[in-house]
Amino acid sequence: MRLLRSLLATVRGLTRRNTIANEIREEMRFHVDMRSEEYLRSGLAPSEARRAAVRRFGNPMVMQDRGYDVRGGGLMETILRDATFACRMLRKHPAFSAVAVLTLALAIGVSTALFSVIDAALIRPVPYPHPEELVTISVSEPRPTQVSRLAPSMNDIRLWRTSTAVFSHIGMGRVAGFSPLIVETNNASQRLTVGSASEDFLEAYGVSPVIGRGFSTDDTREGQPKAALLGYAFWQKEFGGDPGVLGRQIRIQNEATTIVGVLPVGFYDRTVVWEANQWPAAMVDRRGSGTPVIGRLKPGVTAAQAAKLLTDVTPAGSMLARDPVPVRVELDSLYHDETAEYTSTVQTLSYAVGLIVLIACINVSGLLLARGATRHTELAIRASIGAGRGRLVRQMLTESVILAGAGALLGLVLAWLFLDSLVALIPFSLPANSPAQLNVTVLTLSLGLTMVTAVLFGVVPALKLSRVGRNINTILAAGGRSGSAPLSKRGGQMLIAAEVALALVLLAGSGLVLRSFSKLLAVDLGFTTDDVVTVEVEPVAQNSEVRRQYYAALTEAYRALPEVAAVGMLDQLSLGGGHSYSFPQADTGTRIQGPLRTISPGFFEALGVRAIAGRLPEESDVAAADAAIVDVASNDKFFAGGAVGHTLKMPTMAGKTPRFLRIVGVVPNLRLSGPEYRVQPEAYFLPDWSTETLDQGAFSMVVRLRPGVSFSGERFRKVADGVGPKVVIGKIQSLSDIQGERVSTQRNRTLLLSLLGGFGFLLTLVGIFSVTAYAVTRRTREIGVRVAFGATRTHIIGTILGDAVWPVAIGVLVGLAAAYYGTTVLTKFLFETTARDPVTLAAVASVLGIAAVLAAWLPARRAATLNPVTALRAE
Repeated sequence: MRLLRSLLATVRGLTRRNTIANEIREEMRFHVDMRSEEYLRSGLAPSEARRAAVRRFGNPMVMQDRGYDVRGGGLMETILRDATFACRMLRKHPAFSAVAVLTLALAIGVSTALFSVIDAALIRPVPYPHPEELVTISVSEPRPTQVSRLAPSMNDIRLWRTSTAVFSHIGMGRVAGFSPLIVETNNASQRLTVGSASEDFLEAYGVSPVIGRGFSTDDTREGQPKAALLGYAFWQKEFGGDPGVLGRQIRIQNEATTIVGVLPVGFYDRTVVWEANQWPAAMVDRRGSGTPVIGRLKPGVTAAQAAKLLTDVTPAGSMLARDPVPVRVELDSLYHDETAEYTSTVQTLSYAVGLIVLIACINVSGLLLARGATRHTELAIRASIGAGRGRLVRQMLTESVILAGAGALLGLVLAWLFLDSLVALIPFSLPANSPAQLNVTVLTLSLGLTMVTAVLFGVVPALKLSRVGRNINTILAAGGRSGSAPLSKRGGQMLIAAEVALALVLLAGSGLVLRSFSKLLAVDLGFTTDDVVTVEVEPVAQNSEVRRQYYAALTEAYRALPEVAAVGMLDQLSLGGGHSYSFPQADTGTRIQGPLRTISPGFFEALGVRAIAGRLPEESDVAAADAAIVDVASNDKFFAGGAVGHTLKMPTMAGKTPRFLRIVGVVPNLRLSGPEYRVQPEAYFLPDWSTETLDQGAFSMVVRLRPGVSFSGERFRKVADGVGPKVVIGKIQSLSDIQGERVSTQRNRTLLLSLLGGFGFLLTLVGIFSVTAYAVTRRTREIGVRVAFGATRTHIIGTILGDAVWPVAIGVLVGLAAAYYGTTVLTKFLFETTARDPVTLAAVASVLGIAAVLAAWLPARRAATLNPVTALRAE
């Protein structure tokens, strides 16, 4: 109740000030009149009685102010006046205000936006019931030289489900298959991301369809009608959210598939359709499919206990060995499995932003301390007219708070503006059910840190400068230069050294990733990307003969275009950066282990690649489909440099005739998957159109244009659409753009770290400039005296720079030592560059040192131009 009365009194004091002032004056007049009457009754004259009453009552202005304070308006009005005066002072010094506010805003904005994205992607737990129970399962099979982790077979999953009490649910599912598939809905065909799953997959996640049902065991048996689940967004887009969609049919890869349910919003929205994975009898025992297996542990069962129990019941395997060998089942947390590859990225970005915030805090502290250097006279005058020490401290703290508040407000705006850009730049994708949004906790911590910094370093000069009341006359006589400085010479030098050291660590990291990225771009891919266009196209009909005829006709149609120099085909899996492994058996007895890629005659010509030995595939090889090409790595590793003429036996499914290929040529090592992938043995073979279904899937046309010819995507699209059967045409893009996408993650990481390094670099230069300028301000009288006694401009500049250079040198040395050990967190991101690359560290140290000296040289140069008479008169 007392608090409410106090609040009401404060509001009344602010809104009805004149009324309260009149009331106070009336009350004071009443007291003086009463006292005057007492003195009159004691025998004094009326005039003397009035003077005695007023003298006893006290200073009426002071008493009125005290009365106003008691009635609730004084404190709040004083704060408002302090705030008004603070704003006026900040407007009076726009350069200082702008730098301080921008420094705080950058620190708050960048840190808040970045950590909000990291929180959305990695820190939040997976959005499923009891996420601690979710694990991923793999089977480790020992090999002579290493242990390989394989995806469990479907029989493994069913065995574990029925014979152990480990899992409440367990299923297999590929979130977004190897490549998009053709999905036909409402008579419209499109290439979409299609997932495949076994029974119990959704139940393992704890997810239930919003309508319909999930996949059953019957749905996953070979030969049963195909079943599909729609993603929520796709259901809304294609079917308008119609609940009657259940039972309707869509076509996936031209196979009729019945819709049995719709998934809830947020469950892997990027996978728009899920189909029940039907395992052929010959595949149910096969491990190593690459399809993740998700299990939900029963309450009370630990991952270690589960791994031991599963290992005991799991049969031996022979996926990578001739004879069955015992296997070991391994379990990992689903959260850890989904975020493990991003741990290094999170650490690096966190360290970088932490350095930015530290540099900003040091910078603001230096600015605030330097700002106080010129305020002795002002505060002395305020003290001379009655301001107490507490009043002076409160005024300066009000300025610090307003400065921090303005920085915080602008930082919040910057964080909101930066958010989407950071989502695009940070090299990991956000889960669909965890969209990035400004995180209140992160924002509060950032605001708290910067506000504490601003207030803390506002208190130091405030306490020092508020002592002016002890020697007002001395300060006023000296022009305000003889008071104790809020920042000593040694303190300013320590701030410079700290900023330089932190900035060097940040710039060293930026320099390393920049050098690494430049080396990545300089890698020889083994082929030329200029004037090469790719066209993703696939017939809707999944008939081998239809596909053979279509691709042959399309090849001839493209070759007939006057702007085309060469045409070939490549399987879309390889074009997308992937590849398949089948381990063909060479006639030497060795298995060829490496990527296998399906091509057509003309492919190497389209890339500008020539055979090193033998020849390239020709049209005469198409019918038999028995020609194979190997790269130099395969030629040297498996055939001792003489691969041409040898035979490869391709592995096949049980009951099918083996396919034999003869090696007709050797080509250079090609980095089709991107420049960062190491060169490894690869083999290229022609599609076998004689099979009923094609394991290699869809193809992309690779077209080389004649020099100087610009391509029209629409022209290539019309040709592909008009050749023959109904087709689905995907991306039409240049090979240069595709290779650019290969390095987009590295490019974004380099850009992001470079921006952070640039922020730190600029903040450091501003800090050095402000502290050096403060030192010049403190030494104005000294400089004037030196110049009056004959000191030259060079001597003055040398003296000022001398005080700034040695802390810069110390900061560089400390920063180099810190960078030598700290940049090891970048090792995973570097390409052909070590984390302690001496060239990069030396270059960064040189650039930062020179820039820091230049930042100190500007105020030193200004000091050297001071007129001694003017300087001494100002003192």
